Amino acid sequence: VKDIQSVYLDSTFYDPRFYQIPTREVCLNGISVLIGNWISQSPYHVVWLNCKAAYGYEYLFTNLGEEFNTRIHVNHLAMFKKMPEILSYVTTDRRMQIHACRHPKDEEFFQGNRLPCGCTAPDGTPLRIISIKPSTMWFGERTKKTNVIIKTGASSFRACFSFHSSYSELKDFLSYLRPVNIYPSVIPLGRTLTEVTQMLKLMCRNQSDQAAFIYKPLGVLKRNRVQRPTQDSGSDDELFDGLDVAPVRKKMGLNHEVKKEKSPERTAPP
Repeated sequence: VKDIQSVYLDSTFYDPRFYQIPTREVCLNGISVLIGNWISQSPYHVVWLNCKAAYGYEYLFTNLGEEFNTRIHVNHLAMFKKMPEILSYVTTDRRMQIHACRHPKDEEFFQGNRLPCGCTAPDGTPLRIISIKPSTMWFGERTKKTNVIIKTGASSFRACFSFHSSYSELKDFLSYLRPVNIYPSVIPLGRTLTEVTQMLKLMCRNQSDQAAFIYKPLGVLKRNRVQRPTQDSGSDDELFDGLDVAPVRKKMGLNHEVKKEKSPERTAPP
């Protein structure tokens, strides 16, 4: 491994409270089971994914789209224009059963699990709605080990889903690289910059260990000497091999001297 002097760390969950976070595959499976059990009851049973951030849920959208052969309803497609691989999994058609549309204002102004795009189907039938809120911080604050899906209300759920590495993953990563300096990019909730800095210093390499980490290249590049062909090969591949690379002016001077030496001697006219 090349010697790494400094690391700028996504320290969002660099806290023992988030020692281990379930993998995305495990979280996706829990969400898929919940959604499948709900929307299979009728076309009027819909799910709202209450996503706080604008980006970061692409993994969830694409896999749910594949699993249920559907598209996820969102407010606008413009934000995904630069991500063509996800465009086939999202739509602005609100007739879908899985929604990730967002309220135009903060959700505190809306009660319960109201669907941002409306609570009735196009034919006027009331929709049966459950909301799933993907989050990690909420699960990290639990004092007991829980499932990846927790029911928090009559029709609302929390689903563990992380965008960041866990505390144990970060420690393994830093133990492998052993940089001299580690700079946190985020202060974990409930911590101070001083606390995080002190925790990260324990993962830094001591300055006295510098000699043990001298970077050595894997090898040197060697260039074989090109041999000129003994006879004309009829190919242009070696057209420029072996050309005289003397400076033009010097070369012209050399040619002039050669011509001068080879020119026949002339006698003065009688």
